[in-house]
Amino acid sequence: MTAPYLVAAQPQDSLTLNSVKGDFIQLRDVYKSYGEGLVVMDHLDLDMRSDDRLVIIGPSGSGKSSLLRVMMGLESIQGGKISFQGKPYIDGTARGAGKPLDAKLQAQVGMVFQHYTLFPHLSVLGNLILAPMKVHGLSKVQATEKARVFLARLGLESKLNVYPSQLSGGQKQRVAIARALMLEPKLMLFDEVTSALDPEMVTEVQSVMMQLAEEKMAMIIVTHDMHFARNIASRVVFCANGKVVEQGPPEQIFTKPKEPRTREFLEKVLHLD
Repeated sequence: MTAPYLVAAQPQDSLTLNSVKGDFIQLRDVYKSYGEGLVVMDHLDLDMRSDDRLVIIGPSGSGKSSLLRVMMGLESIQGGKISFQGKPYIDGTARGAGKPLDAKLQAQVGMVFQHYTLFPHLSVLGNLILAPMKVHGLSKVQATEKARVFLARLGLESKLNVYPSQLSGGQKQRVAIARALMLEPKLMLFDEVTSALDPEMVTEVQSVMMQLAEEKMAMIIVTHDMHFARNIASRVVFCANGKVVEQGPPEQIFTKPKEPRTREFLEKVLHLD
């Protein structure tokens, strides 16, 4: 596979805070807290286009992972609204709501977690075919053929019948990506998927993500790897204290951030001059 760092971010027009408009995803006044003391999404506004690869950066506790878990339907919001593909998706203003309103829309979101979340009692094939058979009604033969295609594409065709315990960390994460892709999502979410991997394994996983980027897959990526962020992002979103502080193309954010809080963060992680 091609090393991920060979692909540079494409130049784009300068973007300023909340200037991007898109109807693929819209977050309006979204509020989420874990009790009174920890607000992770503080009336957050954010737009995303279908050709965006958003990389979200920021200090711990700034709501990055919470945003992904909300979009996946794993956690609820207490206020605001989210639309997905131009349709109402999550409404935090309705009584007893705050989670996805439409199961079909929710099924079009795929997520890959930091710690793989593969079923240890199932083989690689079993992990890949379970959801397509249950969600899309594929036969075992159909799902197996589809799994073979994805595993071959990710260089894992020889691992079809092995179990997660027999895989390296990088292989587990690539299987997790293949499993998410089996449901043909319109949006892929990646939450610190390389943070627990050795450097060589990081390259394996990032290479797969770069391939998806080249195929124009819509992605939201949370990462602490600023070098990778700069290479894969169409737009970088810096969050702090539950708000979008600044957003823009990677060359702007990483070399000429406009907001003092963004510069302060990058000085710590990049030793920015």
